[in-house]
Amino acid sequence: MIRADCVHFKGETPCVFKRLCDGCPHVRPFGRKVLLIKRAAMGDVLRTTTLLPGLKRKYPDCSIFWAVDEESVDLLRNNPLVDRVIPFSAEHLLQLAVERFDVLICLDKDHGATALAAKVDAARKFGFGMNEHGNLEIFNPAAEYSLRLGIDDDLKFRRNTKTYQEIIAEAAEVGYRDDPYILALTDDDRREAVDFFRRHARGKRPRIGLNTGAGTKFETKQWPAAHYRTLIRRLVRDLGADVYLLGGGRERALNKSLEKAAPAHVHNTGNGHSLRQFAGFIEAMDLVVSSDTLGMHIAIALGRPVIALFGPTCPQEIAVYGRGAKLFAGVACAPCYKSTCPDMTCMSDITAEQVFAEVRKAL
Repeated sequence: MIRADCVHFKGETPCVFKRLCDGCPHVRPFGRKVLLIKRAAMGDVLRTTTLLPGLKRKYPDCSIFWAVDEESVDLLRNNPLVDRVIPFSAEHLLQLAVERFDVLICLDKDHGATALAAKVDAARKFGFGMNEHGNLEIFNPAAEYSLRLGIDDDLKFRRNTKTYQEIIAEAAEVGYRDDPYILALTDDDRREAVDFFRRHARGKRPRIGLNTGAGTKFETKQWPAAHYRTLIRRLVRDLGADVYLLGGGRERALNKSLEKAAPAHVHNTGNGHSLRQFAGFIEAMDLVVSSDTLGMHIAIALGRPVIALFGPTCPQEIAVYGRGAKLFAGVACAPCYKSTCPDMTCMSDITAEQVFAEVRKAL
């Protein structure tokens, strides 16, 4: 008998176990079907994985489907608590129009996500949807606090004390227990980093990773290059550390220039890695210094101590789980969530000496 109700069944190709359904010990019915819509941004997708253990506690028999933008699919690959990752594409949206779910949770507020959430057939819905006017609405009263954070700057910037993890758990009506991020790397993901350290690592020197970028949305998250150079000198001279420069294509020129700060002990890890290879490098660090970017979230997900630098965004929404520290200069205009700024004092007022002191404490 064909078991089209099994989470492993594909139909057009054999399942992962290469077995026919009759007598297969791996048959697992879907049980309660939960659709989670969290498309972007990449760092937010990663920290939304903290919701998964709570979902499994609330719905022990559930299968979890996650609709996400293509660029974030790799962040969910091999996640043991996600049964299917559904890229946000026309083909897969047609699929979602046919399926029925027991629970839908939409944590995005953009039109594409909320329109989809409004249309998907689900017995219970949590989070955000779209009303008949094409505007954002909430499915459940518990999501109102998250809605207000988006429209009330005083609440978001000054009065809120909840982390993102607490906010989404409240909106989804899932109990929060300080659950960690989930990012499951494989040996293949780590291989490039392993080969790099085989060539460059020097004895027992601490490995300090500097994730030098600011992402693509907020130039205002960029810590000054001069501060990085000062920090590098202190790390090498006073801690005997090896410094590893991390980043993508946008950081190519900056990292090349920082390499010259202490050539014997500063190592450029390169800028052309895949997302999961980049995570493999971060996992190999003893500590990571980063502004509020995807690299910071990856470090937190992989249990690395993080010294996180905040300027235009809200530090209170980030949890470092007792590993490392958050630095926020607290200038009068911050946080602002502006993408550009002629002054950027919120970042430049975080000194290299402050960062170095936190690195020393965290190691």
